[in-house]
Amino acid sequence: MENGFSGKVLISNSSIVTDYFNRTVILMVEHDQSGAFGLVLNKKMDVALSDVIQGIPEGIDGSNPIYSGGPVDPTFVSILHDNPKLKQPGIEVIPGVFLARSFEALVELLEHPDKTKFNVYQGYSGWGAAQLEGEMERKSWVVHDPNAEWIFTEDPEATWQEALKSKGGLYKYFVEHTKDPMLN
Repeated sequence: MENGFSGKVLISNSSIVTDYFNRTVILMVEHDQSGAFGLVLNKKMDVALSDVIQGIPEGIDGSNPIYSGGPVDPTFVSILHDNPKLKQPGIEVIPGVFLARSFEALVELLEHPDKTKFNVYQGYSGWGAAQLEGEMERKSWVVHDPNAEWIFTEDPEATWQEALKSKGGLYKYFVEHTKDPMLN
């Protein structure tokens, strides 16, 4: 399975996934036979960037929220943004959305917040070899095409429902007609 779910989103099946990943949408950055890496898009934390990232230059607003990218390694910080003109834009994960990991990219984004959309993530979601495949067999996740609006939304709480609605069919029906869209 070359590149498996890379560039896709995984939407948690809330009737099965009841832990940290309940009602989450994960942008899959990398997935191959050795494992998988992604970022939870819709878990905004109650801390500001300047509370987590040290060394933000004086005079730069560090009040942006920070998101929990997953339960693995909270020292791992990454940025999803839409500005390919950064000095170090990082890798293009989906068309028009880049993953950067450098402090310099963060400072550049903070210096010109009006020119780009970006979110900063602490931690990540990771799976060992065949672990994600096992979760897929248990129907823990719904695979869908990503939408940049789910990354840069003003309302991350609604991302899970919006992603399911856009999947259509039964997913859309259950979002619109039940408390828990995955109950059936």
